Amino acid sequence: MACDCESPCRECKGSGSECSMDPAECGHAVLPSSDNLLEQAFMARIRADEYREKLAKLREEFESRPGVMGLKLSIERCEEERRQAIAKAKAAGISKQGSFLLRIRTRKQRTVIPKLFFARHGAEAFIECCTVAIGKAEALLGKAALYDCCEVEVKEIGVSVEYERPEAGE
Repeated sequence: MACDCESPCRECKGSGSECSMDPAECGHAVLPSSDNLLEQAFMARIRADEYREKLAKLREEFESRPGVMGLKLSIERCEEERRQAIAKAKAAGISKQGSFLLRIRTRKQRTVIPKLFFARHGAEAFIECCTVAIGKAEALLGKAALYDCCEVEVKEIGVSVEYERPEAGE
């Protein structure tokens, strides 16, 4: 069936091929109606939100099936049985039993003790490599005390396009 959406998708319009999907369900990228990139970005976000809603509904329907709920319950029971068995083995000091070995993975994390570092290596080395946690410094000294002691770096953490209604006079 040819794609007869309001705005034909790139796959259907560009290659002249026929879309194999129902036009109402066509998920191909829709060609922009204008050269307005911000409008295109805004509308793409709207479509993505609509697809997310559909996906959430499908997930909810799937999750509520009796078979799926039963499997989840079985998984939870097995995980709880596993946690309890490991806790009992650790408490009893069992690290090997038959062919089974209790492996405990650990990670070491070193932390510099500032007072000792300063005493051993001096102020110059300390100043070169130290960092001060803003939250701790503010808690100790107050925000106002740090005003002229801080560098401010602005980082982009995300971008969005918002619709602004045109004024009545335009």
